[in-house]
Amino acid sequence: MRSPLVQHAADAGAAREPIDPVFGSFASLAEDALARAIPVQSRPSLDMFVVRSAAESDAIERAAREICSEAHRLDLRPEQLLIETKRAWSRLAGVRANHLGDRDGDVLREVVSACIEIYFGEHGIRAD
Repeated sequence: MRSPLVQHAADAGAAREPIDPVFGSFASLAEDALARAIPVQSRPSLDMFVVRSAAESDAIERAAREICSEAHRLDLRPEQLLIETKRAWSRLAGVRANHLGDRDGDVLREVVSACIEIYFGEHGIRAD
């Protein structure tokens, strides 16, 4: 039997799962796109600064383009795009731990920034 605290945490996690099938399919696509981009990223050794390679940048941009294209196709609002992309990111904890190490937060910021730029840049959408 679960303790009340553990049960509450499990219930809270279940409540955050996408209910709408549109969000579920989008989150799956985002997870797949990110799962392909993460292994391309360099893992820092001994806390050394890592300069992104062209291959790393291209992998992030490809994933962000795929994610944004699907978001536009599904007519998702930008906040939905970001929430579901971060949800997909969280599901890749094992992959991220193996490939990113201390760069995890930096790579997520790159993904989010690329998604914002692409989402608003393509299709002439403005943030006003």
